[in-house]
Amino acid sequence: MADNVAKQLIAALHPANHSTDAQQPESDLRTKIAATLKQWNDSLENDLLRADPRTKSLGYDSSVSSPLLKEAANALHFSLVSTVDPSLCCEDGWTTDSEAGEASRRAANAVSESLLLNSHNLQYFSLLVELLRAAGLFMRWHGQVLQSPLLLSQPDLLNNPTVRFKSDGMLLMCSKLIENDIFAGNNFPDVPRFASIYLFRATYGNDSLTMTTRTLFVESMDGCSCLMKALLKGDQPLSRLFSVVRNIHHLVSSYPSSITKMDRAIDVLMTDTSLEHEAKQDLLQVLVATLAWAFRSEPIFPGDSSDRRSELMLEILRALFAMDVGLSTKAQNYQDNMTQLGIILCDLLKLSNSDARVYQCKLAVVALLLNAPKEYAQYLAIHGGIKPLVDIMEYQLSLVVVERTASGAEDAAAVVPILLVLKKLAQASSLVLKIVKDEVFPPDAEGMFQEKVKAEMIKNQTDGQVKAKNMAPLDAPKSTLRWKLIRLMTWTESTVKRSGSELLWTLCDDDPTKFVLRTGFGNAIHFLGMKGCVTLPNGIDI
Repeated sequence: MADNVAKQLIAALHPANHSTDAQQPESDLRTKIAATLKQWNDSLENDLLRADPRTKSLGYDSSVSSPLLKEAANALHFSLVSTVDPSLCCEDGWTTDSEAGEASRRAANAVSESLLLNSHNLQYFSLLVELLRAAGLFMRWHGQVLQSPLLLSQPDLLNNPTVRFKSDGMLLMCSKLIENDIFAGNNFPDVPRFASIYLFRATYGNDSLTMTTRTLFVESMDGCSCLMKALLKGDQPLSRLFSVVRNIHHLVSSYPSSITKMDRAIDVLMTDTSLEHEAKQDLLQVLVATLAWAFRSEPIFPGDSSDRRSELMLEILRALFAMDVGLSTKAQNYQDNMTQLGIILCDLLKLSNSDARVYQCKLAVVALLLNAPKEYAQYLAIHGGIKPLVDIMEYQLSLVVVERTASGAEDAAAVVPILLVLKKLAQASSLVLKIVKDEVFPPDAEGMFQEKVKAEMIKNQTDGQVKAKNMAPLDAPKSTLRWKLIRLMTWTESTVKRSGSELLWTLCDDDPTKFVLRTGFGNAIHFLGMKGCVTLPNGIDI
């Protein structure tokens, strides 16, 4: 029962209530609370990780008492705030959300002093990490499980229990925890990382409270400046940097105007450290530089199984896609940034597909290339980036056409991006067109194909745009790349069918006769009708 999760949280925050010795030293009590809270965190995190993303199901009844949920949330908020500023500790907590908000603001202003006073206190930082982690998990649990469409209809959940976590004071407090330099180079628990995760959970979602919180963070809290300070910091754990980049990715996706604020924040932050003649830096430049560091640093990418650089690269690539960098021609040093990015993308594409982490990064590159400037086509062709893209297409086609384990929507997600990218690149560069043609229609099979073409053209001389009427492809042996592509032309999912046909049309030089000879009139007729090359019978939807 979800009620048990709330009850267990309350119990974890008050372990002294279950102890024979309630008068424990403060350090012992902190250690005990941190330990019990860690157990609660680990349990809930494991449940959330195994939840079915399609149903949000955790395998238990997610109905919960609204008063109990709010009691648990308020107790956690009280523990977090009073840990940061013990002077705010009161026996009964705060009665109203307004009082809690004021206490949060006071705690935010006390962050630096509190961290300095506890700079050598491992128990303090361990407890602070578990409290931040618990708050982030609580917000995730509430959004992922309890705020399902079904449960949102229940009036007793309209009083959102996470409201105290999403106040301006809490956002400011976490921002200051991220920025503080006391954590640089020490071996204490990574408070800034969990403060960053807290901010992500507080601003991630589409309910009215979360959208208000997101606007508050970007527009009123100077949150973009906080994130840029964290992004520009050197000598920080990779997991922390990843959490910061995830916040950036989320904001540029859900709040596009934040990009300008981040650019401005970087400009201000770099003013004191840059020479006057140096060009201004912006978010794009910093992200590309961070991507280059993750890819080029030792050991050789992707490293061993514990190496998390691939996760960071994946998040950066997705953030760049969300920024629509291919169209951001007004960005500072645009050409230099695009060149540096192109070098990284080419080198990444040429890595082996044997490591799943590398392949996931390659799929993110494919998405990014959807918005690439036209000049990238020739660059990729010259530097060996096209053949790896064709290999990706072949593998994705095998998943969809051969294994046939996915739904229509999953089919589209698997193959449409790479089909669109190769079509776009082939249309932009004759060299790309030749490379892709040679991969799909191998030169060593062309002699036999052309003989079949001659025979077909003599047999079926016709008027009109389409000079051939062969019903089946003249040369498409089963399991070849061209066979897999042709199979898409009759796919039930319309986007898959259209994308596959468009790529083949481009490879056939937009020539309806070549198109029929390669694919067969039976496969081609629907697409030819869309192109106006043939007249379809009345009632056929194109």
